[in-house]
Amino acid sequence: MQAFREGDPATMGRVYRAHAEGLARMLRGMVWRARGSTSFQGALEVENTVLETFARAFEPRTRQAYDGVRPYQHFLVGIARNVLLEQARQREVAVGLEPFEEVGGEAVAEGLESARILEDQEVEGLLSDFKDGLSTEERRLFELRFGEEGLAQEGAAERLGMTRIQVRRRELGLKTRLLEFLQSKGYLEDIELKGWSFLKRRGQS
Repeated sequence: MQAFREGDPATMGRVYRAHAEGLARMLRGMVWRARGSTSFQGALEVENTVLETFARAFEPRTRQAYDGVRPYQHFLVGIARNVLLEQARQREVAVGLEPFEEVGGEAVAEGLESARILEDQEVEGLLSDFKDGLSTEERRLFELRFGEEGLAQEGAAERLGMTRIQVRRRELGLKTRLLEFLQSKGYLEDIELKGWSFLKRRGQS
């Protein structure tokens, strides 16, 4: 992990060789059959997507974000999903189509759905890790406001025996820490906390 985070070329080469073919197989199911194009064009598109995914995965900040615990293939899938979504948006702008409106688009949709499920599972694990680091009071507030109960601030304040402003201040602290935690893991990098709300940074689509 230390050599990987430091960007050691030999180590990153081993990581690439260990995961590139598996990622390509997944992408072939998500992309190749969905284009209505020749096999050469499909294979080229898969190769380009693999290279773009690893280019992003090997960026210094992204290398630091990988914790060495979750499966690296799942980590790559999350990045590849973003690459595919960007490509889909670019095609939509270029030809005026809704996403997946092309021949074989069902294959892309199904593949992206599988990637989304894997990513959702990863995010659930990250949220569990985040909550494990909270105090009992913080965890209770988190569950009341953002868990299944989803109470308004007034209801959470009543349950916790606090004022609404106390809940609001603690909630802001939780939001800030959660955003920093997720960004350290490679998620929500285009989001910032401004005031009481999460906003996309300027210049981000």
